[in-house]
Amino acid sequence: MYPESSSITFRPELAVLGQEYLASSAASKFIGLRAAPIFNAGLQSGEYPILNREYFKKPAETKRAAPGAPYNEINARFGQGTYSCEDYGLTHPVDDRQVAIYSRLFDLEAAAISVIMHQMLLAHEIRVAALYSGAGYTNTNVTTAWSTTATAAPLDDFATGINDICDMCGAVPGDISLIIPRADYIELMRTAQFIAKGQYTYPGIIPAQMAPMQVAGLLGIKECLIAQSAYDSTEEGVAETNAQIWTAGVIYLAVCAPANSGLSTPSAARTIAWNQGEPDNLIVESWREDKNRSNYVRVRNDLDEVLTGETDLFAYKLTNT
Repeated sequence: MYPESSSITFRPELAVLGQEYLASSAASKFIGLRAAPIFNAGLQSGEYPILNREYFKKPAETKRAAPGAPYNEINARFGQGTYSCEDYGLTHPVDDRQVAIYSRLFDLEAAAISVIMHQMLLAHEIRVAALYSGAGYTNTNVTTAWSTTATAAPLDDFATGINDICDMCGAVPGDISLIIPRADYIELMRTAQFIAKGQYTYPGIIPAQMAPMQVAGLLGIKECLIAQSAYDSTEEGVAETNAQIWTAGVIYLAVCAPANSGLSTPSAARTIAWNQGEPDNLIVESWREDKNRSNYVRVRNDLDEVLTGETDLFAYKLTNT
């Protein structure tokens, strides 16, 4: 809901900056909104359908018995899950003195939005990674550890997983996303099998320098999402310890729906968004605090991250790479 207090101002122009950050700078850092695409819900909490195998696997008899006879009837059955969107947000002060110091260099309000967006996306990334790791997907070990570069067969590992998903839910390879931690992506690039296929597929391009979209093209899938965001896992005041959000050695092949598509569209996971009836995924507000000689900006949204398919229906988990 837009601000109701006269002292708080809705800032759509700053919301645009937030969306631009999400679409540009953050796109290379965070994959959470592609691994769990947004669905805008009309209610803060409620039920959502969980797609099951029967929906995709059981062929129905479509032949009419005789002229004048009724057509056969089917009734799609779904599982049922519940969601409850939580209120997430952060506030950042924009100090008058700091504005005066830096005004010739950059817009401090815009910089504050970027800092807030980074933190909110970082938190969302952690939640989505935890959602996948806690989903109970079957662990499928690779045939040979990819660190054994001469004999590892990552393309065979991927082919097995892609075929498994396609057989399980009727997807095609072009529906499938590869979610791969940065360390595993580097290992993949070093394997002899990948190098040989890369040189054949893209003559003149060094395989280790292939773009993610080229890797996806080589595999014949929709996209390659490299999970490369890290965070400091220690408490404030303690020596920094960097940790990867997506665990190295664990890779997912997953069906990931387009953002804002209906919940009947197959997807391993979704981010359900509710902004109190407002159409924007981000609400940005500001107000003045004279006692602090500062303007304050706040970004907020209501989200819940959920699994939308039966276990192993829309995702395949590769381990021990």
